[in-house]
Amino acid sequence: MSINVKKIKKSNLNQFIKLPYRLYKKDNNWVPPLYSTMRDMLDSEKNVFLKNGDHAFFLAYRGKKVVARILAGYDEPVSRKTGIDNGYFSLFEATDKESGLAVLDAAVNFCKSIGTVRILGPHSPTNGEEDRALLVEGFGFPPVLYHTYNPEWYQDVFIYFGLKKSNDMLAFKIEIDKMPIERFRTVVSYAQNRFKFAPYKLDLKNLDSELKDIQLILNDSAIDEWDSGIPTWEMIVQAADSLKTLADPDLIYIVRKNDGRPLAFVVCLPNYNEVLIHLKGRLLPFGIIKFFYWRKKIKSVRVMMQFCVEDYEKTAAVSCAYLAIMEKALEKGYNWGDASTIGEENTKSWRAVKGAGGKLYRRFRLFEKEL
Repeated sequence: MSINVKKIKKSNLNQFIKLPYRLYKKDNNWVPPLYSTMRDMLDSEKNVFLKNGDHAFFLAYRGKKVVARILAGYDEPVSRKTGIDNGYFSLFEATDKESGLAVLDAAVNFCKSIGTVRILGPHSPTNGEEDRALLVEGFGFPPVLYHTYNPEWYQDVFIYFGLKKSNDMLAFKIEIDKMPIERFRTVVSYAQNRFKFAPYKLDLKNLDSELKDIQLILNDSAIDEWDSGIPTWEMIVQAADSLKTLADPDLIYIVRKNDGRPLAFVVCLPNYNEVLIHLKGRLLPFGIIKFFYWRKKIKSVRVMMQFCVEDYEKTAAVSCAYLAIMEKALEKGYNWGDASTIGEENTKSWRAVKGAGGKLYRRFRLFEKEL
């Protein structure tokens, strides 16, 4: 039976959201996202990235059955920064090669129709961490919070379609009880005395003020090297809103000079995928009970992001935040952490993680195609 690809309306988004719940139903390693979270993420009134760029959702049907999906659109941040019209695809899922090729073709045609000259993906649907890139190494166990998860054969479909590697992002596993914490204490103590800074736990009661300090750090960091440029205040607030329900202030630190200048921050979150894997996508009616039960049993954390102002990059300011987080993680009974996703070209960051005992255990890939 032939494949029919349709651009869908907002009223059909439930079909788009539900497809992976069927595709991965028998996969014990897949972590079902919450339905409510997915609906909010795909709402262009709530999602800044979607609101600011043309986009479209596509479903592939074999008869009346949905067999593949894709989101495609205009990458406004990258296009503005580079001066080149860039498109993206996101949230790719397919039953087989035929349906996968069909939705990729629909994504390319849509991006051509809105004037883009390149397509990149899988892109995060929020321009953040969620569902970013394709898992290409490190199969056989559940993903951590916000990691992509997919079958190995997806990569073959991408290559057959003519997509080529753009860049890889790396994930490192850190066994907390094996970290060289005493060496960290020595290095950090020396740096704090020499450069006059200290770590401060995130103050959720003064979140706006804390976010302004984070924005100052981002503005003074080397983030401008990124194609997407420095996040706007609106983007920072949206990211904070999506994370604050999961945040543990004990695992988020801002490093400040003694005169108050913010220098660095590290954001680490409990790996709530250890909870979500038991909820089957729903909090109600009984998921909320499971949520509170399994939340107490989380044993891993994910290091989401780390940034430092450019003039303090070589002062161990980031290590200062890491040390505070490590000590709290040990105190709370966490036994391992995931540090990701770090661009393979960002040797400065991933070498620092390896120096702290991290071992490469997963690789994610972004693909691109000239249009």
